[in-house]
Amino acid sequence: MIKVNEYYDGKVKSLGNSLNGVPFTVGIIEPGEYSFSTEKEEHMKVVHGAMEVKLPDEDNFKIYGEGEKFIVPSGKTFTVKVSQPVSYVCEYR
Repeated sequence: MIKVNEYYDGKVKSLGNSLNGVPFTVGIIEPGEYSFSTEKEEHMKVVHGAMEVKLPDEDNFKIYGEGEKFIVPSGKTFTVKVSQPVSYVCEYR
């Protein structure tokens, strides 16, 4: 069953499901800066556009573009900044 997620007054939206027991979401982030907390390890891939990401325990943001991936450990908070809409796929492990 498809689950609909909405954050930050609708500026971040995703659709969630699972494949072979692995939950995932496909989402879009509108321009802005947003922080997210993880419950499980998150494997995020940028599909379209680019985002600046500040991973836990890092001092600076790093830009991730189309096709690039990053991992956020469980129980952590990370921040993203986007200047144009960006789409992503995220697996939760």
